[in-house]
Amino acid sequence: MVLPKRDSDSRKSVLKTMRIPSYINSLLEKDADSKGVSVNALISMIMTKYAEWDRYIERFGGITIKMQAFREILEGIDEDKLADIARRSGSRFPKEFVLFRFKRANLDTYLEALKLICKYKGYARYELESDESGYTVILVHDLGEKWSNFLRHVVEGGMKSITGIVPKFEVSQDSLIVRITSR
Repeated sequence: MVLPKRDSDSRKSVLKTMRIPSYINSLLEKDADSKGVSVNALISMIMTKYAEWDRYIERFGGITIKMQAFREILEGIDEDKLADIARRSGSRFPKEFVLFRFKRANLDTYLEALKLICKYKGYARYELESDESGYTVILVHDLGEKWSNFLRHVVEGGMKSITGIVPKFEVSQDSLIVRITSR
């Protein structure tokens, strides 16, 4: 997969000095300790999330909801209605986000956007495998088969709108496998 190009200085670090309120310093020290990392590493993770995700997604909006409440909402929605919502969402949002984030829309940038969505929005745990025949994307989650089907329709809509490709899917209770044979 081809990642967006960064300038040649992207791997170099830069020393920055900043002032932060003492209560934020205390929170950072406590959270870094609980994660088993240094405060510097924690701040670097926070800044990376901002650079990779937050600065782009602010334009598109979103909400945070407790997993159990979301699962109950999913269970209360009719399968056909859920599929319709997923198709509309998959055909609109991914292309807009991919173009905004990467400035071009193709299979590689779509897969990179899906990885970021999974990483930062918590849609699923993302794994990508590739070989000479194409790509296999594995999305693993804890939200049941309705969520697997929702993801299927979102991915299908996004792939079709961005690449024209309609992948093959394997849907199960806690995962979605996407096979793309585009090479």
